[in-house]
Amino acid sequence: FRETRTQSLAEQSEAFLDFCRTNGYETAAAFLDGKGDGESAAGFRQLLDFARQQATGGFLVVVVATLSSLGDSITEAAKRYFQLATIGIPIISIDTGDDVSGPLLQKWSEHRAAGSLGDKVKAAMRRRAIKGEALGRPPYGYKVGPKRRLVVVSEEGSVVRYIFRLYLKDGLGIRRIARRLNEEGLRTRRDGLWSMVTVRDILRNRAYVGTYSRFGVRVPASHAPLISQEDFQQVQDRLDQRRPASTSRQVSPFLLSGLTYCGYCGNKMIGVTRKQKWKLRGDGSVRTAQYRYYQCESRTNRSLCDYHTRRAEDL
Repeated sequence: FRETRTQSLAEQSEAFLDFCRTNGYETAAAFLDGKGDGESAAGFRQLLDFARQQATGGFLVVVVATLSSLGDSITEAAKRYFQLATIGIPIISIDTGDDVSGPLLQKWSEHRAAGSLGDKVKAAMRRRAIKGEALGRPPYGYKVGPKRRLVVVSEEGSVVRYIFRLYLKDGLGIRRIARRLNEEGLRTRRDGLWSMVTVRDILRNRAYVGTYSRFGVRVPASHAPLISQEDFQQVQDRLDQRRPASTSRQVSPFLLSGLTYCGYCGNKMIGVTRKQKWKLRGDGSVRTAQYRYYQCESRTNRSLCDYHTRRAEDL
């Protein structure tokens, strides 16, 4: 988080927690950053150290409010972006819901204060992307081979095909797929458990049809595909149909998310909101109510353990 004129730290925190809940991310840590590269930038250094330690432990993504949260200038933002990108950590903006690489390139193209530097950096990034050269951590199912091109990892590629088959042919939902993989003893690249987020990201990743995407550039037929274009598109259509319509709502943070733990499996409890609707027998009028709970993250994202819900106000 970084102080701005338009958003307080509390508002940023609420938006961050709401974004993570909506997209199925488990919040690991939050960092407060000042302005500049001196002592006031200690928050980013702490974030970088944390990311390096966690990079070998499983899936990790950095969430920022906007691209400008990365730095006061486009140069500083780009520097920080590449510091995280080189260890394979994606950065997502709450403002757009997408990776910041596209807006970063756009900002470089508009940047003229340093002469043609922006164009040179943009051109260099695009040249590497157009060649299909892998930058950062390769997606699950691939490794970096000769000439930095993606090549298939046989065992991981089989799991990717299995995930797509379970979703498309067998009709399993994302949570049930994660549960199936965990029950069958399959593990992620870092020997971790599968979650809804990791399964969903695989189903959404165009790398599996042979398209390399990086820095706003898409290169079709860059490497060997694992999934056919037809199957991939059917999966996208089904995922889009199941996506809930976004609506504006008043954000109310779950203050104990990540601080309370399930007494059965030891995993974190996360906040969830449930809406119920019912019709009265007497006059037929419809009533609605909203309930807030804490429930076990293992059940929510990995379909393990059980919900073990606790009412938020009681807890």
